[in-house]
Amino acid sequence: MADYKKIAEDVLTHVGGADNVKDVYHCATRLRFTLKQARADKEALRNLPGVINVLGEGTQMQVVIGNEVDRVYDELTPLLPEGTMSGSIDDPEAAAEDAPQGKLLDRIFNTISGIFAPYLPLLMASGILSGLLTLASNQGWIDTAGGTYAILSAASNALFYFFPILLSYTASKQFHCNTYIAVVIGATLIHPTFAALSSVETGVNYFGIPFIMGSYSSSVIPAIAGVWLYSVVEHKLKNALPASIQNLVITLVTMLVIVPLTIIVFGPVGTYVSDAIANGLNAILGLSPVIAGIIAGGLCGYMAVFGLQWGVIPIIIYNIANIGYDYFTPMWMMGPYAQVGIALAVFLMAKKNPQLRQLSLTGFLTGLFTGITEPIIYGLLTRYKKLHIPFIVGGAVGGAICGIFRVKVNAFLFAGILNFPGYFGPTFVWYVVAMAAAILVACGITYAIGYEDK
Repeated sequence: MADYKKIAEDVLTHVGGADNVKDVYHCATRLRFTLKQARADKEALRNLPGVINVLGEGTQMQVVIGNEVDRVYDELTPLLPEGTMSGSIDDPEAAAEDAPQGKLLDRIFNTISGIFAPYLPLLMASGILSGLLTLASNQGWIDTAGGTYAILSAASNALFYFFPILLSYTASKQFHCNTYIAVVIGATLIHPTFAALSSVETGVNYFGIPFIMGSYSSSVIPAIAGVWLYSVVEHKLKNALPASIQNLVITLVTMLVIVPLTIIVFGPVGTYVSDAIANGLNAILGLSPVIAGIIAGGLCGYMAVFGLQWGVIPIIIYNIANIGYDYFTPMWMMGPYAQVGIALAVFLMAKKNPQLRQLSLTGFLTGLFTGITEPIIYGLLTRYKKLHIPFIVGGAVGGAICGIFRVKVNAFLFAGILNFPGYFGPTFVWYVVAMAAAILVACGITYAIGYEDK
């Protein structure tokens, strides 16, 4: 069993000591440091037992630990001086004010990540439960009119139904505005009285301004855009109004102006944008399923490396919530399966390197069952450049198979055997075939060309 306290102490020593840490957070596999001075010893950090890799430069350092990062983090935080900012990076409340600004594109993806990341475990669990319920009902294992089905169905669908409210909450943390007022913006979009207007045949208006009704349950863009607009107005009014009337005036302006604008403008625009992107992806698939699969499986696997996955996750959620399935996800997930094949090959080849074998085996098992491949990305792909060849080719082969047979996912789920329920259906067998192809092709190529750069 690893000595997590020793790992924490060693990491802290080689980032320049506890006094050199401005803040530290952790994600699924990494400790993310912001240092006061750029005096971290990256080579010493890489050689520490329990450390997979080290990323970053200067005062921004990421120490890749793997799936046990939270245990190292728990041992590390008591060693820091009082007042040092810390927390989970999946928590949007953690150090929002202290987060570095960086480039515009980085800030956009960081904001999207902060809004959606807290819900990823819920999204995936809801998807698994929904898939299992579908299987059970199709096989006649559960009474769809009974209480058991009703309770589990409500549990699996609640997140999607109330998504505008939940997204308003996390969006308020990212835009630094009043959470309670922001939540009302999202709640209005799914309020029964407002939703009932969709059945009015003569059209509806707000003080004479006509607007298009739509169903905004499970929607993504309207709530986030509405909260963003509210945050801008709130900050402007706080600078212009006396403190004694700020809260009342800002709240009234939100209810009388921001909420209607969200419904009249952001609602339809969000729907059109989401439809256009979803139709565009489906058009590419229809034009050439093979090319679409090769691109999605062979190249889109790099999105997670650069954090670009947050640009497509809202689109996937929209597809699942509105049309009931998504074609892009299965093709995209062939990249992680190719990484699993790489890890298997490295494990079989690195017989004289126990530490590398342990890393590879851990990455293989974690990736195969849960779809989490960050230990492979940061422990193997960033260290051995040659491995990008089997990564691309294996993912492309699996993606092409998914494209040809129109493999689809019926819930918001990623790769991994534990996520199989979301793929159950007529195309499930081809998903398994594509998965096996991606793993075996990547494993075979890695075994043929080796992993060490010469």
